[in-house]
Amino acid sequence: MTSFSSSRRDFLRKAACSSLAAASGSALLTQLSLMNSALAATSCASYPPVSDYRALVCLFLLGGNDSWNLLVPTDTARYNTYVTSRSGIINPAMPNNSGMAVDSSQLLPVNVLNAGSGHTYGVHPSCPELASLFNSGAGAFGVNIGTLLQPTTKTTYGNGSVPLPPQLFSHADQQGQWQYGQPTANGSTGWGGLMSDRLYVLNAGATIPMSISLSGQNRFQAGINVQPYSISGAGPIALGGYTGSAGTAKLNALEELLALSYPDPLSRTYASKVNNAIGYYNTMSSALAGAPTLNTVFPANNPVADALKMIAKVISVRGALQAKRQVFFVSYGSFDTHDTQVVGQPKLLSTISSALGAFYNATVELGVQNSVTSFTLSEFARTLNSNGDGTDHAWAGNQFVMGGSVKGQNIYGRPAVSGGLFPDQTLNGPDCLARGQMIPGASCDQYSATLARWLGLNDCDIATIFPYVNNFNSPTWDLGFMS
Repeated sequence: MTSFSSSRRDFLRKAACSSLAAASGSALLTQLSLMNSALAATSCASYPPVSDYRALVCLFLLGGNDSWNLLVPTDTARYNTYVTSRSGIINPAMPNNSGMAVDSSQLLPVNVLNAGSGHTYGVHPSCPELASLFNSGAGAFGVNIGTLLQPTTKTTYGNGSVPLPPQLFSHADQQGQWQYGQPTANGSTGWGGLMSDRLYVLNAGATIPMSISLSGQNRFQAGINVQPYSISGAGPIALGGYTGSAGTAKLNALEELLALSYPDPLSRTYASKVNNAIGYYNTMSSALAGAPTLNTVFPANNPVADALKMIAKVISVRGALQAKRQVFFVSYGSFDTHDTQVVGQPKLLSTISSALGAFYNATVELGVQNSVTSFTLSEFARTLNSNGDGTDHAWAGNQFVMGGSVKGQNIYGRPAVSGGLFPDQTLNGPDCLARGQMIPGASCDQYSATLARWLGLNDCDIATIFPYVNNFNSPTWDLGFMS
């Protein structure tokens, strides 16, 4: 009997281990590595209960989105500079020509309320939904934003008088720095996760983590106490191999094993994680079974739309989940358009624009458009000039924010050396390097902390999670795009 029990236990442990990665709400090794983090004990004020609901939805554009083609100046002088720096206008008949500038006749006009005298703008023709959201007041652009440790100009960059984020122009490093909340060395926690560590107390009674990922494990949502729960665009992810009558028997046996007491911390943590995976799946499945039918039409064959549609469904059952604050994550790419950018970029931008447009309509249908703010991140923009077939890694770029609480129809950032929020795009001019690598006017931490403050994070915790943000207090680090 002892031998049989031991064999059965080994078998079930191996079976559970094989399916844990897909079903668990957190990575075991990540959790273990964070146990001694200093942020676990904070002296900031606690958070009183709230009665309202708020959610942040992060869409990370992997690979470095060429956002200088997303928002384009269309007044004559600045458009001509843009065309020259982008190596000419795209020729649709010759997709492999070197020109990367969008023809002005194709750009979708947007009415930027704070554009400045004589300045006008257009949005990429593949983004009619983003243009419509902006013009309706539900969208805004953060312009010329990138990783920074302190305000930096071309002069201080060149003479080395300011510290710079490490490994500029590197995908992995810059992706991490946008997600960590502190653009220095690589870390194991992200600002979404650390924010959830502090705000999860607002979800009193909730049995699902505050952070929910539609793109698996990610650094943005990695916290100390709160780890992301992963679901897919099709719904909660079940343990693999536990279907049918045999599966039910196996699951019952697994749950019996998980209920045992284990002497070592690794086994106890493992059992806890598997238990959580089962509990999260059951809770989410039960809640979604009661979700209202969404009439909003989401575009087909669109992975971003699938993910955002599932987020809308989860938001619709926030009451059943007892959630007052939630953080969602979706990633999509690759935007690493070194090659065939003329053909590839319109498809990428169309995918995200149509998905975001449908998602905003869904929040209106659910009556939560003022409670849900969606935003893009991307590790960097691209060089303004062409490499002959595409563009290469650069630095600062533009981001899009949408929701009913966004102060829409405006652009936000900090003035560039040339004077305006939107920088001078002259190659090797006052605001960029030789190939059009734009030097950030505003830090990605300012952008992120502005969003975190709207969700409810207090300034004490903001200073802890974003330790460099107060380097940009001139007059305030808050970029001001949230009401």
